[in-house]
Amino acid sequence: METHPDSALHILQKLRPEKYSSNANKALYGILLFEALDKNDMTLQPDSLIDFSINYYLKQEDKPHLAMTYFYKGRKLKYKTEYEKASIEFYKSIDNCNPNSDYLLLGKIYDDLATINFIQKENNEARRKYRMAASLFTKAGKMANILNVYLNIGYTYVVEKKYKIARLYYKKVYSLNPDSLTFGAALSEIGTSYYHNKQYDSALYYYKKTLSYPVKEINKSIRYFTVADVLFNIKQYDSSTVYAFKSLKYPANHYTRRECYRILVNVSYLKGDIKSMNQYMTKYQKYVDSIRIIESQTKASVIEHQHNSKVEATTAKQNLTTFILALVITILLSMSIGIYFYYRNKLRKQEIKDYKQELNNKQVFLNQSISNKIEELKSIQANNRRNTLPSDRIKLDKELYNNVLHLDNWDEFSNEMNQAFNNIIDKLQTEYPTLSRKEISWCCLHLLDISNADRILLLKTTTGGLYKLKQRIAQKLNLCSTKELNSFLKKRASNKI
Repeated sequence: METHPDSALHILQKLRPEKYSSNANKALYGILLFEALDKNDMTLQPDSLIDFSINYYLKQEDKPHLAMTYFYKGRKLKYKTEYEKASIEFYKSIDNCNPNSDYLLLGKIYDDLATINFIQKENNEARRKYRMAASLFTKAGKMANILNVYLNIGYTYVVEKKYKIARLYYKKVYSLNPDSLTFGAALSEIGTSYYHNKQYDSALYYYKKTLSYPVKEINKSIRYFTVADVLFNIKQYDSSTVYAFKSLKYPANHYTRRECYRILVNVSYLKGDIKSMNQYMTKYQKYVDSIRIIESQTKASVIEHQHNSKVEATTAKQNLTTFILALVITILLSMSIGIYFYYRNKLRKQEIKDYKQELNNKQVFLNQSISNKIEELKSIQANNRRNTLPSDRIKLDKELYNNVLHLDNWDEFSNEMNQAFNNIIDKLQTEYPTLSRKEISWCCLHLLDISNADRILLLKTTTGGLYKLKQRIAQKLNLCSTKELNSFLKKRASNKI
């Protein structure tokens, strides 16, 4: 498994676990297969096999094997971009690890958790976990893993434009004599630091140099994309397109594919190939929507806090139970029960408070995502609008808003607004049944901060009609004046559990 994982995988795939009479052998087979698949950078499957292993080792209370099964379940979910569920499985694995011996496994877990933090733009938390991983890999004597962690720490500084600190980590990698795989990754990271600093010639030099070094299959797409992106920025559009297509031939995450299609959309537009541009725009939008769903997941730091709170609560509950029993034996049974319920209620209040905050954060994210999506599409259409007639601009505006808000489909529009603004449409329809759909639509457009000019277009009215519409809404909401509309709607759209 360690020296020839491809041979190990070949042997395991020849076996048929359903023929095992022993559940212990079948459970062990699940761990070994997932380990072999992971070492060969292949999809971790099937779910049923690893779930069987988890259930078996739970019944056996076999913590060493449980730690391994939870880790691979978490890594599978991470590869599927289900970061919230993955984090939960990783912390289950940590609970079953031996902190004094499972250095390699713990290092891998914290490395994966740090990567999730970084993807969720929690750079400080990511660096903290990366450093924990590096310390654990040092204890395990795994130099390749240590070097990879240093590269990841460097990249967290690159995105914060702290290039000097980032390059200190890259120099540290060089000083430790990396293998060709890690050396190529280091060159890529150096290229990225130049790219973020808009030194495109230097970035292109390092990016192209990485193409001659070995790389894992999933990272081939990233290397080709980085070359494509630099070429686009220096206006070598044909070459940029070639590398973008090369990137799309390999397995890639949603972020890489989105950016490849962004390049293809822009190049097609610059060449006047509107048909291709529309095709690429559809695929680009698909990945934008997928990423929005990914980024709306609960952050790993929240999962960690909840996990730690649960562990602390469990420990506190055990200690409290012991204390109560001792107290029952001696004197104050009633007082002990009162203390128990006090701490339990306090914990529940804190959990409700955390849940409220989490929901509010998700609500704000959805609201901002819709506004950002509108601005992003406006930016893409900007050059096209300058060369069109006023009537065509109106069509473009209507098409843009319809793509984002689905105004021509009340059910989809209602669902989108309810998610973004705490069930605002359901609340208004229930509490103020005299409001028309047009009036409710005005309320949602107001919360999205859509300009009056665009509201006139979308609601098919005039300046005077828009003002009268606003007055009618205020009257139906029993407000003294239209000046109270803004605070009223914002209050209704806030999270109140």
